[in-house]
Amino acid sequence: MYLYLYDHFLNDNKYHKLLSKIEMRLTDLGIGGKISRLSPLKNIKELINDEIRFGVKTIVAVGNDETVSAAINNIAKYEGITFGIIPIGKGNTIAYDLGIPEGEEACDVLSARKLQKIDLGRVNNTYFISGINISAENKITLECEDSYQITPDTNNCVISICNLRPMAYERVGAENNNFFNPQDGFLEALVQPTLDSTSSFFGILKRGQSVKNSIFPFKKISVLTKKSVTVTTDGKKVLKPPIDIEVVPSKLTVVVGRGRQL
Repeated sequence: MYLYLYDHFLNDNKYHKLLSKIEMRLTDLGIGGKISRLSPLKNIKELINDEIRFGVKTIVAVGNDETVSAAINNIAKYEGITFGIIPIGKGNTIAYDLGIPEGEEACDVLSARKLQKIDLGRVNNTYFISGINISAENKITLECEDSYQITPDTNNCVISICNLRPMAYERVGAENNNFFNPQDGFLEALVQPTLDSTSSFFGILKRGQSVKNSIFPFKKISVLTKKSVTVTTDGKKVLKPPIDIEVVPSKLTVVVGRGRQL
């Protein structure tokens, strides 16, 4: 039994024709199901809880990265649920990484039902598939595995905690092909300078090294700072320090396409 979660922005008239085509295609493929249209007044947690209790086994987010983020944060605690995506509109990097085309073509991927178990990241009590960005305008320290620390040398940096391959991947270098695998039981901390930062980027307190940008795989990390920093996950602001981040291995069963970037 399928549940399709339509994001509220799809109420715009410009999406009605596309949604009609998608619904017809899902019916033709034999995977039609219940449609629930999300809104600020609808409690997605209660909705998903009720539908799973009534026998839903596959939940499909119809929308963008924010739709995906809202959905997984309410299904991650359940076992035996398959998650799918029909991407529509702007901001669909997660669907791209999972090899899922936009709109009507995503229905065929969903019907083929190629499943993979992937890791999720968790920052405090919030799950994420893709990653989180930490914008640091003040001094922060990353405490990794309770054993060593990484501290930026400059106030102008962006720290990305990645599960899926980040958009900046091509600039990181081909030698890092073994990173950003959401099935390896690790997350990666990618630390990069902003455009106005100095050439000396950050150092590792344990070894005293200094490099311009680098990647650190980890299972658990804490962000230590005396001041507030902005944290966003899959396009949505979530919290302020204290911040604890960890990988949750093989947490989500997801439908993927042939062009997946895993």
